[in-house]
Amino acid sequence: MRKFRAPFRKAIFICTQKRPDGHPVPCCANRGGMALRQELREMVKNEELDMELKVFTSGCLGACEHGPVAVRYPEKEYLLGITKDDLPEIMDELLED
Repeated sequence: MRKFRAPFRKAIFICTQKRPDGHPVPCCANRGGMALRQELREMVKNEELDMELKVFTSGCLGACEHGPVAVRYPEKEYLLGITKDDLPEIMDELLED
């Protein structure tokens, strides 16, 4: 194993987990997780911060009933029930030092 310091300062992982149709547990994919991730990535790119802030796709983060769900690092903070309207605030928080 090799270890090295990540080349970005902050990261957010947005759940895009897709469960099979008819599954009793909800999933973030069916609640817009992928679109939220894509839009936030575009916001980061438009600010030319894509080398400093990373927006990753994630599998299940374990809070399915509260989705879409994300987790921010280094804050180690869950974001639950994200909507498109939350993205500007999320972006502002990613920019904070």
